Amino acid sequence: MIQEVAGSRREQFEAFCQHVGMTQVQIQVVQLLRSEFLLVTLHTRDLPYALRELTNSTRPFEYWLREQFQRLLGWSFQEALPNRSHDLIFLWPGDSVDPP
Repeated sequence: MIQEVAGSRREQFEAFCQHVGMTQVQIQVVQLLRSEFLLVTLHTRDLPYALRELTNSTRPFEYWLREQFQRLLGWSFQEALPNRSHDLIFLWPGDSVDPP
């Protein structure tokens, strides 16, 4: 998937990022002793909007990207919508947050 996004689908990906206000995307593979995981960091002006667009768009590239993530991660973006409850447990720099 990353090879396609960086190669043949690069222009589509850049257009999507501009459309939803993403300014940076970092994807890292973190190696553990017995496994590995992907760490994805998105910098965007409006995360709820970007997730809604990726979740609901009928445009071909967004549909393809959504399917690739679902196949790779085993979950859909509907499960990651920002209206789900979440707890901030650490913020730096910024106001301190008491650990749970």
